[in-house]
Amino acid sequence: MRYVVIGFCVFAAACSGAAPTAPASPATQIRGGTVSSEAKGGAELPFKGTYDGLETVAASSQHHLDATGNATHLGRFTVSAEWMIGSNGGTGTSTWTAPNGDELHTSFTRSGVPAPPTITFTEIHHITGGTGRFADASGDFTVVQTRGLVMPYNNSATFDGTISPAH
Repeated sequence: MRYVVIGFCVFAAACSGAAPTAPASPATQIRGGTVSSEAKGGAELPFKGTYDGLETVAASSQHHLDATGNATHLGRFTVSAEWMIGSNGGTGTSTWTAPNGDELHTSFTRSGVPAPPTITFTEIHHITGGTGRFADASGDFTVVQTRGLVMPYNNSATFDGTISPAH
């Protein structure tokens, strides 16, 4: 008799038309020994981290950066960026690659202030999508990058902003 009552209660709850509810905070998942928090439905999440790398110059105004770093929602990552220096600073694109191969793509504008023996650049990045879990991502973040004035250009940067993974 007890099983009949429990079965009836389950059936009645399922037929009530009320959707199940979930916690108000983002779900926390454990992946490969690391804990990450993911937004559902494209909610904005903090996106910040650091990187170090090497900048090269192919032509007087064509620059390239290869760097590695650590960031929220990416973990240990690599970033590759290309930009052109112009009269108003510069514009470029970058690809940020997570350890599993998922990519985050950005476009950015860049401005710099020399303060010998270094120069500090500020880049405003707009997330334009990516691959894998970042396929429909959006958001904005600011990179503050410092490098020397003599080649090779060793770069160090911090960044902070938001990302909407669009799950």
